[in-house]
Amino acid sequence: MDLEAVSATRPGRPLFANLSLTVADGDRVGVVGINGTGKSTLLRLLAGVEEPETGTARRGRGARVAFLDQQAALPPGTVGEVAGEGWEAAAVLERLGMGAFTDADVSSLSGGQAKRVLLARVLAAPCDLLVLDEPTNQLDIGTVAWLENRLGDHRGGLVLVTHDRRLLDAVTTRILELDRGSAHVHEGGYASYLAARAEREERAAAAGAIAHTRAAIRP
Repeated sequence: MDLEAVSATRPGRPLFANLSLTVADGDRVGVVGINGTGKSTLLRLLAGVEEPETGTARRGRGARVAFLDQQAALPPGTVGEVAGEGWEAAAVLERLGMGAFTDADVSSLSGGQAKRVLLARVLAAPCDLLVLDEPTNQLDIGTVAWLENRLGDHRGGLVLVTHDRRLLDAVTTRILELDRGSAHVHEGGYASYLAARAEREERAAAAGAIAHTRAAIRP
């Protein structure tokens, strides 16, 4: 999966511009940034739900993408039907605490239950690229630990947005930070990203101080 020089905007402001990203099998990318920087939009571009305003999104022929979208709604049917057939879907439902609801109509579920069924549907689907937008919402600590192991076993590409810093540090090998229209890529997990960001901010502050000094002494 490749994004080349893509951009996205919202009324009155850019989200990101000229952003390029390649996700191959085995790549594990965490996307971070404050709310409103375009994290969910970027995931939707990767999943093919949206197209970039400029630039190019390329997916390998026959590439299978499984996407947990915060905006998605459950299709009609029972929990078991929506999650998918076979032992894999049943096992994932069980681990997400939804095993007893297999025959329940999805219209009867709470918001948290519906989110877990959507997550089960995505995790049980064979895929080459797994794209997850806030998968830990509505999950308890034990279930998040199970999810961490599950993602660790995934052999394809992974792109993840989550506020769970421990999960980011455990499963990602690269961090993509969206910051005021710019994108910064950091190799390593969340802890190394924090160190690299602090170093980048120190360099920027030092460069700003030098520029200010030069301006002050200019005749």
